[in-house]
Amino acid sequence: MFSSHRHLKRKTPAEGIDRREYIGHLVDEYYTSTNVEALEQVTANLANFAYDPINWPYLHEAEALNVFIAALDTQNPILQLHAVAALCNFCLDKNTAKFIVEKISILRNVFLSTDKADFVLHSLALYYQLLSAGLSSKQQIITPELLKRVQHWRESSNDERVLCSQPQSKLKQVQVIKRFTQQDLETFSQFTGDSNYIHSKDMPITERRVHGALLNAVVAGIIGTQLPGPGTVVLEQSFKFLKPCRVETDTIVTVRLIKARKIATVEYECRQHDDVVFAGNAKLLTPKEVA
Repeated sequence: MFSSHRHLKRKTPAEGIDRREYIGHLVDEYYTSTNVEALEQVTANLANFAYDPINWPYLHEAEALNVFIAALDTQNPILQLHAVAALCNFCLDKNTAKFIVEKISILRNVFLSTDKADFVLHSLALYYQLLSAGLSSKQQIITPELLKRVQHWRESSNDERVLCSQPQSKLKQVQVIKRFTQQDLETFSQFTGDSNYIHSKDMPITERRVHGALLNAVVAGIIGTQLPGPGTVVLEQSFKFLKPCRVETDTIVTVRLIKARKIATVEYECRQHDDVVFAGNAKLLTPKEVA
C-alpha cells in the first residue's frame, strides 16, 4: 500500500528521525560499512523504500541510485538481487529510467552471467518497463547477446516461474537467434541443388544472401518442435522476402501463436538489425494435446 505524507508524519515518533533522514543514513552506511551482512540489510531496506513512490524524491536526494548500481557491480548475488528489485520499482520514475539506461551495461553483464532465477525475473520486468518508457532505442536496451541468454533460460530453466517451464500449449511466442554461416549456406545448397551464385563465396560478404527457403526451414523447425509443437502439420503458408538476409549476422526469428485451435494460425518474422527481412503467416493442423 502506498503512503501519504500525512500518514508518514503520523507514524513517525516525535523523537524519531523521519524517512528522508533515515534513507540518507542508509546510503551513508553502505559506503562506510565493511560488514557484508550490514550491506545486505542496507540494500534490502533501500529496496523496500523504492517500492513506494512517496520515497522516490528522498532516494534521489540521497543518491541511492548510485548505491543500487554499485550493488549490481559486486559479486554478491544478494546485493545484486536487492538492487535489481529496487530498480524494477524505481524505474517507473522517468528520471530513474534515464539513469538506468545510461548504466544498462552493468545490468546486462550481471544478467548474462547469473544463474539466479529471481534476478532474471526481476531483470526481465525491468527491461520491459524500460522499453515501455520509450526513453531509448530498443537496440540500446536489448542486444542479441541478451536475447540469446533469455532463450537459454527459456529452454533450460527448471523454475516454474520461467516461461520455458510452462506446457507448450501455453506458449504464445517463441524467439530464437540464428547466425547463418557460409558453411550453412553451402550445406543447404548441396542438399537442395540451389547453387545460385548469390549464396556463394563469389559474392562479397556484404552482398551475399541467405537462402529464403533456409529461413522458412528455421521457422518450420520452431513450428514443429516448439510452437505449437510436435505433431503439427502446415496446411497453408503466405510469406514475403522483404530484404536480403545476410550471412554472419544475428538473425532474430520470432513465431507468434495468433489462434490456438485445431486449425491454428501463427505469424512469423526474421529480423536483422531491427529490419524485417522475412515475414509471413501459416495455418496449421495441430494435435489435440497441443490445440
